[in-house]
Amino acid sequence: MAHKYRLQPSDVQLPVLGMHCAHARAVWNVALEQANLYRKHWGPTPNAAMRQRQLAEARKESWLGEGSSSVQQQALRDFDQALKNWWAGTHGRPTWRTKERNNSFRVRDVSVRKINRRWAELLVPKLGMVRFRLSRPLPAEYGMATISMDRAGRWHVSFTAPQPTFERTRTGETVGIDVGVAHTLTLSTGEHLDMPALLTPGEAQRKVRLQRQLARQRKGSERRERTKRAIARLSAKEADRRNDWIEQTTTTLVRTFDRITIEDLQIKNMVRSAAGTVEKPGANVAQKRGLNRSIHRQAWAKWRTRLEQKAAAATEECQVIAVNPRGTSQRCACCGHTEPDNRESQAVFVCRACGHRANADVNAANNLNAAGHAVAGRGGRHGSPDEASTTRAA
Repeated sequence: MAHKYRLQPSDVQLPVLGMHCAHARAVWNVALEQANLYRKHWGPTPNAAMRQRQLAEARKESWLGEGSSSVQQQALRDFDQALKNWWAGTHGRPTWRTKERNNSFRVRDVSVRKINRRWAELLVPKLGMVRFRLSRPLPAEYGMATISMDRAGRWHVSFTAPQPTFERTRTGETVGIDVGVAHTLTLSTGEHLDMPALLTPGEAQRKVRLQRQLARQRKGSERRERTKRAIARLSAKEADRRNDWIEQTTTTLVRTFDRITIEDLQIKNMVRSAAGTVEKPGANVAQKRGLNRSIHRQAWAKWRTRLEQKAAAATEECQVIAVNPRGTSQRCACCGHTEPDNRESQAVFVCRACGHRANADVNAANNLNAAGHAVAGRGGRHGSPDEASTTRAA
C-alpha cells in the first residue's frame, strides 16, 4: 500500500518539481509512441535497453539534459513494467500521459531525514531536501517515493510499503454487511452506517455554480483555468472526507468482528451506462445515471479493498468472506422462502410464507451473515469469492 504525506515545497522548489513531472511525462509518451508504431513488416520496436540508450543520447542534445537522469530512467522502467502488466493481463494497455491528469515522478534512491515528530525531509534529485508533514509515522521499510501534484495544486509524496500490522483482539462476533445507496452500509446487527455529506450545502451550491460557469467559458482561457482549480479544490475536499470515513469505518469493523461477510459485487458492470444506441435507446437513463453517481460517490470498491487489507494485517485473525449476493434481498432470513414479492419496497421486507417483517437491508445482511457461516464451515479462505455461495439460514 502507499503511505501518503503532504509535501511542502518552497516557492523556489516548485518549478523544479514541475520540470521533473514534465520530463517523466515526455519520456513515457515517447516510449509509448514507439511501441504504438509497431508493424510486423517494419520489424521490432526498441526494447528496454535500447530505450535507455536512446535516452542517454537525447539528454546530450535536448532540454532533457536539464533534468535528472534518474527521474527519466525511472519513467522508462515504469513504462516497461506497464507493458509487462498489460501483456500479463493484469492491467490495461498503457495510455498517454497529460499535464492535467499526470503530474508525478518517482524517486528511486530514497533518502529521508526526520527533523522532528511533525516534519521530515526527502532528497529530490537536482533540488535537495524538500519538507513533508509527518501526518503518520514513517513505515519501517519502504521502497521508492512517488511525488505527485493533484488537481487542486497540492503536492504529495507517497512511499510504497506493506500494510502496517493492525492491532486487534478476538471478540467472537460475526456480521454480514449489505451495501446500498439509501444506506451506505447495513449490518446484520441492525445498524446503519451512512457516509456523511461530503460537501456542506454552501460548498455544494458553489461547486454547481462553478461547473455551470466552466461550461460557458472559452477553452484555454485564464479564467477557465482558475475555475477548474476552484472546482478541483472542492473535489479534493470531497475525496479527503470520503477517505477519512472509509478509514474510520473499516478500522471499527475489523476491530469489532472476527468474521465479516460482504457481497461479491461486480461494480464495473453495475455502473455501465443505460443510454443504449440511436437504434435501441435505453430506458430510465436519467435514473440509472443518478444511481451510477451514487455508487461512485460512496466508493464501494475502495471500502472493500481497505477492509480486506486491514483484516489481512490483523494481529488476531479477522476473516473477510465475499459471497454471491444473488437472492439475498428476496430471501427470508427466518424461513428461507425466496420470492420477489417479499420485498415490498426499498426499505420494507415482508415474507409471504411466514410473515416475518424487517428492514429489507437488515434482512439481506442477515442472509449474508448466514452465508458466511456456511462458507467458513466448509473451510472457505479469506477473500475467496469463488468458494463462497449464498446459503439460506437454517
